[in-house]
Amino acid sequence: MKLLIATWLVAFLAVSINGYQVKPIGYNQTVQRLRSDYDHIQAEFRKEFLQWKKTGMKTARFTEMINAWKYSKEARFKELEDLPIEKESTFCVMCRSIVSQLMQQRVNGATREDLFATAYELCTVLQFQEADVCYGAIKLNIDFFLYIFDQRPNLGADSVCGVIFQSSACVINDPEFTEWSVNVDPNGTPITESKHFPNARGPNDIKIVHVTDFHYDSKYLAGYNANCNRPACCRYDQGVPENPEDRAGFWGDYRNCDAPWESIEDTIDHIAEHHPDAAYIYHTGDIIDHGVWETSIGHNIRSMNRLHNKLLEAFPRTPVYNIIGNHEAHPTNVFAPSISTNQQFSVDWLYNYLADVWGNWLPRSTLNTIRQAGFYTTLVRPGFRIVALNNQDCYNFNWWILWNPGYLSNQLQWLHDVLLHAEQNGEKVHLLAHIPYSSTGSTFFVCQREFRRIVERFYDTISAQFHGHTHRDEFNVYYSTEHPEHAINVAWNGGSATAFSFINPNYIVYYVDPETYQVTDYESYIFNLTDANRFPDRRPEWYKLYSFAEEFKMHNLSPAEADTVVKRFGTPAGRDELRRYWQFKVKMGDPSLESGCTDACLLNHLCQIVVTELGDDVKCDELRETFFD
Repeated sequence: MKLLIATWLVAFLAVSINGYQVKPIGYNQTVQRLRSDYDHIQAEFRKEFLQWKKTGMKTARFTEMINAWKYSKEARFKELEDLPIEKESTFCVMCRSIVSQLMQQRVNGATREDLFATAYELCTVLQFQEADVCYGAIKLNIDFFLYIFDQRPNLGADSVCGVIFQSSACVINDPEFTEWSVNVDPNGTPITESKHFPNARGPNDIKIVHVTDFHYDSKYLAGYNANCNRPACCRYDQGVPENPEDRAGFWGDYRNCDAPWESIEDTIDHIAEHHPDAAYIYHTGDIIDHGVWETSIGHNIRSMNRLHNKLLEAFPRTPVYNIIGNHEAHPTNVFAPSISTNQQFSVDWLYNYLADVWGNWLPRSTLNTIRQAGFYTTLVRPGFRIVALNNQDCYNFNWWILWNPGYLSNQLQWLHDVLLHAEQNGEKVHLLAHIPYSSTGSTFFVCQREFRRIVERFYDTISAQFHGHTHRDEFNVYYSTEHPEHAINVAWNGGSATAFSFINPNYIVYYVDPETYQVTDYESYIFNLTDANRFPDRRPEWYKLYSFAEEFKMHNLSPAEADTVVKRFGTPAGRDELRRYWQFKVKMGDPSLESGCTDACLLNHLCQIVVTELGDDVKCDELRETFFD
């Protein structure tokens, strides 16, 4: 069921309902009131739904309900912070109403064709997507849904929707989803202060380039429709629009368009030409485009091959540490666990492919776990280890969470055990994961909880985290659960090499202390897409946007220093700095700057830095208290 609702409403839209937003005054009371109406609305929808399926006619009341739930074209591609927070309850009750009836249809003997027809009509009537997108996405995903539901006939709509729209408005009451955990070694170093280190950026620092989210679209063609009302535009099969302003640029487009090959090639060449002294390259996933309604194994492999071959050509002697993104799977987001024996849904094709390609840079010791589930660890040099995760298993839109949520502990337990081994050997660790585990990354909240436990236990071993997925140049600060005044870890996001959506392409260069492997500074490099598209015959003009340490007057980028900056952002005197942070976060994208960010918007972005576990708003509440002083 999740597949049907999430696929229509969220997975194709450039919208994540699960991300963190600051809750307005009275929010909890509003949620409680709306939750008390759920049963009444669902009962009414059930009555009208059954009448529709029986007669083929929609009553006036059913039509009224459908019209109230319609998703406008303008809302399809809004970012989370632009959607009213009250929509959480609306989405939840809509999800539960529809999912429960689809489930009941299946129990009553509905065939695949019956459910396909119902799902398709609802998707189009509710305007979740254009008809061809609805058809293609449901076709790709419906067999997963049927298998999972048939295997778990007692799965409830509240659990399905609680995974998709996790929030205080859409909770899960099934303990199978919430009561699994990782076995954490109890012998960690007590946390008595924020984690800091003395060294500033120096001449002997290790230089690491972080590039992520290429989203290469082989169908991209300059001049074609960039305003197509689909998850991916600017494609050669979408026609040339009459309005010149709706035509795709040569180097990419700010709208819902992925990257043309020319832009990807230039990004990689620029890194190789201007940073030949980089010790390592971190590539944190999402090679495949947003054409989620028409993926195929062949298409995905062809796109991945072209990108990996370019990386190998550009960095033949520089180690590239790759990880997988949620778009690499077919269908998008769907990663069947290795404990499933149903070969129809296996992703072995992907893991075997990655093992073969990544083997150009990695030692043979990594290949076993890559072939098993797409993750690995390797000792880069004495005292320094990389752990590369495939945390798509914890992504809210991975249907297999619904099949067996307890399996999510497997990789997290492996991570814990690797970190324990590293601690015992005196190693420092960089963690690479495509999706941020924080509440802004659409990660299942129990995974957030368990990952945070691991970070807290091994805060002295984990020197830094590196993510992608959000397309934003941003960071998260982790705080101790029992002592939230102490900052213990920082997760850095590499942004994106694509302009999807309303941002400029970028990559990041980190400077890393050679003893602690802590990040001392980083520089973000971008090119302005508007300027680049004015001159399609010449290469884009890349430039250093900023140095984080210099811009925000930091000695280094330790958790303690990051905490100091966050507190400063949270004061009226720091408002200009916070606004500057937001401008860097959207990478000075012209449409984003034109839209602007109000004080409420800035507070939301500030809280996204410090909320790393859904429901734990302690640090956000502290910042809110000082924000309007």
